[in-house]
Amino acid sequence: MEKEISKSKRRIGLLINFTSIISFIVVFEILKKSGPGVYLFIIESVLAGVAIVSFVYVFVKTGLWKITHTRFEKLDEREIQIFTNSLRYSYSIFVITTLVIIYTYALVAQGPIDVVIAAGLLYIAHTLPAAILAWTAKTI
Repeated sequence: MEKEISKSKRRIGLLINFTSIISFIVVFEILKKSGPGVYLFIIESVLAGVAIVSFVYVFVKTGLWKITHTRFEKLDEREIQIFTNSLRYSYSIFVITTLVIIYTYALVAQGPIDVVIAAGLLYIAHTLPAAILAWTAKTI
């Protein structure tokens, strides 16, 4: 398993991953009013496939998913410091993003967010610390 992926390739993988997740949500929101159909299924399947492949490439192959989901007792001091820093940044980004999304959706759609947006936010919450590590770290 290849663990060393260049910083530029990791960044491209992250952009592809988050773009496919955001596109999945946007396409669902746009097409949900027209009802389930073949086009929705095909587009959403392609976007989900791209998200899964890029997730494996960026988070699993590099070991970032494992690092960010390991108990602190199993990490050394340097790894704890790096992870804590990425967690601090990701928390700030996530809170601001989530509040903007929820309030914007409430104003535009006149209601609460639906399950697809909530699932997207849950995905982002779990991957954002690893994404920050992937974006900033020279080597992993």
